[in-house]
Amino acid sequence: MGAEVDKTEKAFFIFDGPEWNPGAVASGIPNYTDDRSLDLSRPVAVKDPESYTWLVCRHLAQADLVYNYCLSSGLITIVLGKCFCETCYDNILQTGDLAQLIGSGRPMTDRQFADDIITPIIASNDAFARHADSCRRDAHAPNTWVSCAHLSTRDGLRRVYAGGGQIYIFEDYFICQDCFNNIPAESLVDLVYDGHLMTDALFYERVIEALYEVNYESLQAVGHFNFTPVY
Repeated sequence: MGAEVDKTEKAFFIFDGPEWNPGAVASGIPNYTDDRSLDLSRPVAVKDPESYTWLVCRHLAQADLVYNYCLSSGLITIVLGKCFCETCYDNILQTGDLAQLIGSGRPMTDRQFADDIITPIIASNDAFARHADSCRRDAHAPNTWVSCAHLSTRDGLRRVYAGGGQIYIFEDYFICQDCFNNIPAESLVDLVYDGHLMTDALFYERVIEALYEVNYESLQAVGHFNFTPVY
């Protein structure tokens, strides 16, 4: 698990238009998208609701695919406006080329990313916690997430993300590249001791809401929103 991706890679996705063809994407859990409710308030601080601020690989392009993938302990990588699965991650490591991801990925606004990526990630983790006999209670919701110390604050998240460092979501862990690379030498138990335990609500408020803002700031800094799509 200690693979490296070039941190100097600063290219954000630029695309000709928002078209996306999901033809080759496998089906996920039937009807999952028909009823998605976690009883959590999920406002998204969207600066421009029409702007595409995320590019997601085709394997995670629908909410039911994400839900199924996370329940199967799939690794999700987020870096500089891009979100991709372990298969795409390995392909990028082998080729050093983002062209396939950029060419086949699905562009998303913050709202689409919230609905189709973040919500099923949290829902799958919630389901996993129940399977592990850690049922949520009205008065005492369980700590369902472990964030490494580098990502548990807005400033820390900004330093890692704006610097081009990868962020990994794996089961109930939200960890930076350095902590991810140290797992073979240490263990996930060390992350529990050194990290910050959070409930679903706290994880969303403290980490995910900050992620939208930090991503937007990073895109803005490189002039992403100055690009005019050609249809």
